[in-house]
Amino acid sequence: MLIHIQRDGQEFGPYTLEDLNKYLAEGSLLASDLAWYEGLQNWIPMEQVPGVNLPSSNFPIAQEVGIAGTTVRSISTKKKIFIGASIGVLVVGVGLAFGFGWIGGGENGPLNRSQNQSDSEAKSVAQESSSEADNISFSKVEPIFRKYRCMECHNSKESNKVEAELDFSFPVSTRAFTSPNQAGNPSTAPLVLAITPGAGRPMPPNGPMISKNEVKVIEEWIAAGAKF
Repeated sequence: MLIHIQRDGQEFGPYTLEDLNKYLAEGSLLASDLAWYEGLQNWIPMEQVPGVNLPSSNFPIAQEVGIAGTTVRSISTKKKIFIGASIGVLVVGVGLAFGFGWIGGGENGPLNRSQNQSDSEAKSVAQESSSEADNISFSKVEPIFRKYRCMECHNSKESNKVEAELDFSFPVSTRAFTSPNQAGNPSTAPLVLAITPGAGRPMPPNGPMISKNEVKVIEEWIAAGAKF
C-alpha cells in the first residue's frame, strides 16, 4: 500500500507503510498530517492509517521535500493520469465496437444485416412504385372514362362530339383541364373537380359518379404529367 501525505495544502509521497513509520519516528512526518491511499474517498488523520505507529512525540519537520530522495507528487496529477488512461481505453473500445459492427453504423455488422436488407427492399419497392407512377399513361385511365361514357361527349374522332372543348382524341386540348389550380395538387385540376361529388356541373352528367378509387387513379395520371 502506498500512502500520500498532506500538510498545509502541500502533498508528499507516496510512501510505503515501513517508510511512513520510519519518518514518523524521525520526526519528518507528524501525527497531525493527513493521509490518503487507494480506496479512500477523502483524506484521513494519520492515526487512522492501518499499521501506522505514532511515536509519543514528534519533532519539527527536518525535511519537507525530498525525504530519502522521494519525489513530491500531487494527488490531483495522479488522478488526471488515471482519468486520461480510462478515457483512452474507452475510446479504443468504442472504436473496436464500431469496427466490428456491434454498435451503430456498421453497414455489414451482424446486428444490422437484417435491418439493412429490409431497408434495401423498402427502397426498391418505393423506387418501383415511383417509377410506375412516373410512367402512368392515358391507357391506364381511358377504361375509366369509357366506363362512365365520358368518351361519348369528349372524343371527336369517335362521336364527333366535344363538350367544354375537352377532346381526349387531341391531347393538347386536355392541358387546360389537367393542369392543377394549385401546383403539385392534382385534386385541384378542373377535370378532377368536375368528377368530384358536389361539382357545379358534375361529370358524367347522367349515371353514377366515378368512384373514389378511380378518381385516385386519374389524379395519379395527372400527377405524372397527364401523358398520352
